[in-house]
Amino acid sequence: MVAFIIAYILMLFAYYYTRTSGKMHLRAPNKVILATMYFVFAVVQFQTNYELLSYHLLLMVALFLAWMGDVFLMFDFNRGGDFFLCGNICFFTYELAACIEQGHKLSDFWWIIPLTVILVGLFALFAHRYPDTLKLGKMKWPMTLYLTSITLHGLMGLALTILLPGSKLALMGLGSLLFMISDYILTVDRFVILNNKWIVRSNSTFYFIGLLLIVLSMA
Repeated sequence: MVAFIIAYILMLFAYYYTRTSGKMHLRAPNKVILATMYFVFAVVQFQTNYELLSYHLLLMVALFLAWMGDVFLMFDFNRGGDFFLCGNICFFTYELAACIEQGHKLSDFWWIIPLTVILVGLFALFAHRYPDTLKLGKMKWPMTLYLTSITLHGLMGLALTILLPGSKLALMGLGSLLFMISDYILTVDRFVILNNKWIVRSNSTFYFIGLLLIVLSMA
């Protein structure tokens, strides 16, 4: 496992360069390898630690959709976003089921709903009031829908971290929270401050470290 983590981090550092190089022939294979690393690790852990016909299969579906999103996002932002949207729904549903299996009730994490409404509502309000700053255009409603899905996913992860400290699910929850933060950063990169290398690298850091924590929680 240590060797995998080291190789993954090294590949992520390489991606900092290829992602901002403007050279797709370098960026594409680097990202595909990085995404494939977390997915293959997850497959191995799933085969080792989980029953095939269980609700845990939903986690593998979510990770596969994330992998597909990583690949398609390089060439088609909308199609890649569709895969991630579906993946977020699967992640959220899985984390919800896992939390309930651990004996928690909706009353223990009800706060994720109003907090999601507040965060997404602020985004929608900002997009409406400052269209020249948050340049969404026709992407206003698709992005609002997407941010709703990733916010639910990330905040459900935060709930796991709070309710189950020190557990593998808490590690997964932390990874999900980082995933959410990465998408808020991506929104800034795509629609507010374009082509800033530090913003791009911050997005990559939060996202790929988040996915790393999620798959490590399966070990």
